[in-house]
Amino acid sequence: MIEKRGIIVKKNILLAVSVILITVILSSCGPVTAPPTQLMPSDTIQASPSETDIPSSEPTDSSEPTPSTDPKITTMKLSAIGDVMSHYTQILDAYNTETNEYDYSNSLSRIKNYTKTNDLLIANLETSMAEGEYTGYPVFNTPPALAKNLKDIGVDIVSTANNHCLDKGYKGLVSTIEHVKAAGLEQLGTYATQEDRDLANGILVKEVNGISMAIVNYSYGTNVIRIPAGKEFSVNLLYEDYLGPYTILNKEQISSDLEYARSLNTDLIIALIHWGTEYVTSENEEQRKAAQFLFENGVDILIGNHAHVLQPMGIQTIHTLDGEEKEVFVCYALGNFMSNITRTHYTLTSVILNLYIEKNLETNKTTIEGYDYVPIYMLTPEWGGSRFYVLPTHDALNEYEFGSSSIINEKIFQDLQASLKICHDILGRDYDYYYIKRTE
Repeated sequence: MIEKRGIIVKKNILLAVSVILITVILSSCGPVTAPPTQLMPSDTIQASPSETDIPSSEPTDSSEPTPSTDPKITTMKLSAIGDVMSHYTQILDAYNTETNEYDYSNSLSRIKNYTKTNDLLIANLETSMAEGEYTGYPVFNTPPALAKNLKDIGVDIVSTANNHCLDKGYKGLVSTIEHVKAAGLEQLGTYATQEDRDLANGILVKEVNGISMAIVNYSYGTNVIRIPAGKEFSVNLLYEDYLGPYTILNKEQISSDLEYARSLNTDLIIALIHWGTEYVTSENEEQRKAAQFLFENGVDILIGNHAHVLQPMGIQTIHTLDGEEKEVFVCYALGNFMSNITRTHYTLTSVILNLYIEKNLETNKTTIEGYDYVPIYMLTPEWGGSRFYVLPTHDALNEYEFGSSSIINEKIFQDLQASLKICHDILGRDYDYYYIKRTE
């Protein structure tokens, strides 16, 4: 059995609010409504433009802990982004008529300052990259250039077990793996052969700055596409009834995988889970049950996706199967990092999750020293953009306020404020990197 690792989170302290900030709030154009608990796919609700408390200058304190100078301590900044998708309009936007090639770097150009400042960045790649025509929803098939563009902005690992992994069949699944690896990305969750799956029991082992991780990835289902007979190894499944109704946890396989993960004696076990109900801003009972099972079997950090909207994150205290008390971190959903799901501000809103991890090299104790998030807004032509841009929300707001933005107008400015309000309502303003001050 591996040594149980205590996980501690130091509280973040809010920055003092300036008189300028109060003035901005008091001069608000109108009230901001609270987020709905649920947004069904058929909903066309658009959050009304609204003001929120945006400071007019850069924060004076960094949200990141000061790197330790103690030779007995090593640290790591672990980051994650949500669903990476390419709808047909995004494919058209990425196409260069002069070179006859695809390139998503323009869409990602404004976010890379926040995706290249970590030690490890994980993304959920929710599309196939197969031969043939490139298509968007409902059968996603994306130009392989996207994999290279993700690598260029700092992504290290992509999870590929999700409900769109079989959109182009088993051959498409294999092709996706090949293109991802060719771009220099590491990948887990789907497998081309039984040997690939067996090689590490479906686990990706990674070490960064002397901190080791065993990473697993499971999907609730495959959009009711049956896995071909004899290819059961190809997709890591969260549920045995992966064609529906998604209620019978795949306990035997997952328990076996996590038993192997524990035997590796890594500092952390991380689970990347594709689950939950789309367009709902809170986790459901099945997610809570699955999370409990994963934590009991050794998972320390659980990062979820699939809802296409934000869902809560935070620290939980659980009891392991051995009866020991342990603190764990869960993020139920990070929303759409990159997509053209434009129903509401909720589907255009996402975050970069940052976890600050520390390991004592003398005691081998690994702890989470804190976490924060970077609010993101997906600007689309439908919502006023000239092209598709993944925007860091605070930077975009400040650019407009200081008159230095070429793409943000008054309407988009108000949309960004509404998006920021969504982040704060669901995740808590205290953990927005822009407002917090970390203490020793």
